[in-house]
Amino acid sequence: MRNYFCWLAFFVIILSATLSQAAGPGQDVEAAIEEEFKWLREEAAADFVTVATKTKMTVQEAPSIVSVITGEEIRNMGARNLVDVLRTVPGFDLMQYTYLPLHKIYVRGLTSADTIEKMKMMVNGHTLQDFNLDALPLSNIRRIEIIRGPGSALYGTGAFLGVVNIITKRGGDEPSRISLEYGSHASLRPHGEFSYKKDDLSAYLYADHYTTDGYDGRIGPDMASVDPGIFPSASRRMTAHREHYTFQTDIRFKNVYLSGLVSKQDAENPISITGTLTDEDKLDVLNGYAEIGAKLLVAEKGNVRMRAYYDHDDEKFDLELLPEETGEAYGFPPGQGFHEGLHSKTSMFGGELTLDYEAYPGIQMLGGGSYEVTKLSDTKHHANYNPTGEMDIEVLGITYPPFPYQHFSGGLADISDQANSLRDAEQRVTAFYGQGLLDLKRLFSLKRGVENLSLVMGLRYDHYNTVGSAAVPRFGVIYSPTERVWFKALYGEAFRSPSFVELYLQNSASLGRGNPDLDPERIQTAEGMIGCRLTKTLRGNLTFFHVTSKDLIQFSMEEFAYVNVGRTESAGVEAELRLSFGKHDYAYCNFTWQDVRNTTNATIEGTDQRQGDFFPGSIPEFYGNIGVNYDMTENIIANVSLNYTGERRRSEERMWDAEKGELVPIDLRDPIKARTLVNASLIFRNFVKGLEMQLSGFNLFDSDSRDPDPDGYLEEDMPRPGRTFTGRVSYSF
Repeated sequence: MRNYFCWLAFFVIILSATLSQAAGPGQDVEAAIEEEFKWLREEAAADFVTVATKTKMTVQEAPSIVSVITGEEIRNMGARNLVDVLRTVPGFDLMQYTYLPLHKIYVRGLTSADTIEKMKMMVNGHTLQDFNLDALPLSNIRRIEIIRGPGSALYGTGAFLGVVNIITKRGGDEPSRISLEYGSHASLRPHGEFSYKKDDLSAYLYADHYTTDGYDGRIGPDMASVDPGIFPSASRRMTAHREHYTFQTDIRFKNVYLSGLVSKQDAENPISITGTLTDEDKLDVLNGYAEIGAKLLVAEKGNVRMRAYYDHDDEKFDLELLPEETGEAYGFPPGQGFHEGLHSKTSMFGGELTLDYEAYPGIQMLGGGSYEVTKLSDTKHHANYNPTGEMDIEVLGITYPPFPYQHFSGGLADISDQANSLRDAEQRVTAFYGQGLLDLKRLFSLKRGVENLSLVMGLRYDHYNTVGSAAVPRFGVIYSPTERVWFKALYGEAFRSPSFVELYLQNSASLGRGNPDLDPERIQTAEGMIGCRLTKTLRGNLTFFHVTSKDLIQFSMEEFAYVNVGRTESAGVEAELRLSFGKHDYAYCNFTWQDVRNTTNATIEGTDQRQGDFFPGSIPEFYGNIGVNYDMTENIIANVSLNYTGERRRSEERMWDAEKGELVPIDLRDPIKARTLVNASLIFRNFVKGLEMQLSGFNLFDSDSRDPDPDGYLEEDMPRPGRTFTGRVSYSF
């Protein structure tokens, strides 16, 4: 399959190059290319990023492995959500989380214990707290800047595996627009954008409403099927209805801005945390933030940026841990399963001050500090049985033991006073960071054989009142002997502080316990890049990486609590090739090869033997993307893409089998087969002025696509949708 992938990539690039030269008989190719690239010179800002250093730099000079996806590229591919977009990035592998209606991001084979805590997800530089990737809108995006690798030296906790900064439109960037999307599974999204700019004032407003019935597939054997003596079989029907609202704004006057985002999500999930198929597992989340800031010029050699912000997160989890069939087996009233309800509010106040300054020609300095307070409050715990597993609970004058399970006489009850799952808590963080960028060519007047030679050094220090302190460095060398060739050598460290749940979870036999003695997770990453502009229209790069993570926070079934465990290492190669021959005409291919190993060498329970290094499972060794976008006529744009994910082998972790008297694999399931998703989109523009229509298809060949269940509860893993279609109509004014 790898050979097929490489040959197809080669074919796409050659085909696109041929199309680019078919502009007309006798036309000078170089002149045509220069004409097509006028739009690049007019929009030179597209070659610059700020995410790597918090200052404006070219992608080629930035001391990070950076990818940029423009809003036009997102629209061309017909992406349904941010998951579709990020899947095209080298090193990024996204999977449906089994028992939450969310996606997990794997970067270079590493991921979070939960969802996206190890990715710094930002909108216009503002960190998002627990936002659902599926819920973030795409129509308001101007560009996305992505760092693959650590970013904690500038961005603090969570910038562990990478940084994704979504830069939204501003007033005056594009006309105002109203749109309507409709697709498979009764998916409907009306949305509108208002754009205004006059003199020094600009305003941008976005609003949408999205609803879908969700994919109604078949789970196959779950825990209820595997062990029917404990969990009587449940219905096989999946429930995955989702609904959410989004409102975003950006208002600017001269150098002062006010921005905000509010998202309301209601989602069902078919799989409970016990690995059984249920139909009343729900998530209700309200997220939002507001930020005000200003940028001031300092002596024409630098800038001061100030910002203050407030975040709010209101979460309600209504969990059906075991279905009605199981409840009835334990004497529950008909139609009653095992239910728990968890409710909490999180608020954050913070501020940051950043100064960048050219201290001397060739020496650029950046420094800053921040302070934020995060509060967990209004924690509530509801249940219709005693979920603690270790103590009695009194409800309406009746005492209920933790086992055998008994249904509360009054149904769902508030047990917060006796057995709250979380307690109110507060976290305060003070941080300072500094970075120096030395332009060695400019400092030492280097000329021969040096187009660019620069050195970057940075350090950040964070102090938490909950888990102590963390200091992380970064180093980088960027060298370009010519305009066409560049090299990067990078080293960085990052950390992630434990969440409130990981620290303070309690009183739940199904969810486990937190651990207030947890340490922050840590990672070390070394990267090297070779980049080359082969022609005016064709460029590529090759990236090598080695990642070592330690003190990872994972849930231990043995201790039934969160713990810091061992080490994981990942090494591999990312390759990219891109051909651009016009504003709407381009082709690309990329692939990632990675080798991931658990290097903890822990002692195997019941023996004096150690695991040795082993493959942790669920991760593809090889995956990649191919795509081409072509302006077929003045009014029609076509886009075709292919996303390939190789075989996902199971974990090689072993356990002691007392009956056989030998070590055996913990997971005996067959690997998940490789899958290829072929997507296509057609855009019809300006047949009527201001009107645009788009038809997009995903997984056109109806490939059997499954996301792994690493816990082994689902014997046939998590099925994903087959062939689906989406249509969009937009009107600009």
